[in-house]
Amino acid sequence: MNRSKSLLPFLILLLFLGVSCDDEGPFVDLPVSIQSYLDANYPDAEMEESELDTLCTGMAVYEVELEVNDDEELELTFDTDGNLLFTETEISAGSLPTAVTNTVETAHPGQAIEEADRLDFPDGSVQYEVELGGSNPVELLVSADGEVICEEAGDTDDEE
Repeated sequence: MNRSKSLLPFLILLLFLGVSCDDEGPFVDLPVSIQSYLDANYPDAEMEESELDTLCTGMAVYEVELEVNDDEELELTFDTDGNLLFTETEISAGSLPTAVTNTVETAHPGQAIEEADRLDFPDGSVQYEVELGGSNPVELLVSADGEVICEEAGDTDDEE
């Protein structure tokens, strides 16, 4: 009986630590060049998440999600050498260019847009990532003029 009482505070502490860790996103160690870029360009932003991921084009990338202020989140995507590829900002489906909306409706009629993101590249070009819901979720990467760059099955568990 005494042994179980002495373990109780330890178990409560473990439970508390487990719950508090669930509120934070996953983190990976970032290359020095990416950390330097973030320190120089977003010194006051809070890192919400960093991960090594693969784009639908097959390219391995680092994705870093920042909370810039209370109303603004920004995701930055870097290649594995630490070069900024693009910044990603969530937008409303109504903000998508007509060419993008037309392409999505033609390619996947009847599927609702669950989320839309604007990808801004350092050269000034723009692309859009569109997530479609339904029984067969799909993610599309579409150029500003409506050309599908790539497409992949969506993740029904993903809340991004």
